[in-house]
Amino acid sequence: MTSDLSSNSPEQAITYLNSLKQTALDEEAYAFIRKTLTKSNEASTYTQAFSLLYQRYEEMLQQATIAAFGLNDFQAKKILYKKDRIRLFKKHGIDFNALAGADAMNTLSLIVNASHYEGLVTEALADKFPYWKEGFAMVQLDQAYKKLVPQCIEHQQALLDALINVLQAQH
Repeated sequence: MTSDLSSNSPEQAITYLNSLKQTALDEEAYAFIRKTLTKSNEASTYTQAFSLLYQRYEEMLQQATIAAFGLNDFQAKKILYKKDRIRLFKKHGIDFNALAGADAMNTLSLIVNASHYEGLVTEALADKFPYWKEGFAMVQLDQAYKKLVPQCIEHQQALLDALINVLQAQH
């Protein structure tokens, strides 16, 4: 798939990025919540929904970046590493961390990582929600999800807009 996306013309890449803008980032996670949520499994349902949301974001980010920058397979794998991602975007004039919603995506990443380790609130997560205290279990995940998702979607849109602007500036 990498070679298909990386060989697009700038016009094809812009069309592809616009199609990604129409894709609901939270569609799979939201469907999972609707299908599986009960009072007895609320925490595990939202934990899985956070993971699905983050996985979809990472896939979208990789596809969009490959299409916009014409990356090869090796370069595409480096997008998974945040330092390399930031460096790549900076090279193209985009301050990745300054994009709208970037902090929300970082928080989402921290939540997903914490959920793999007993679901305890880490030091980095302690100030993200008023009801989370370091060293204690993550609680009110439904509220955290409702607060975080719109910001993540805002980040998705800002990221895609920034990539489209870079491509349009090349013309």
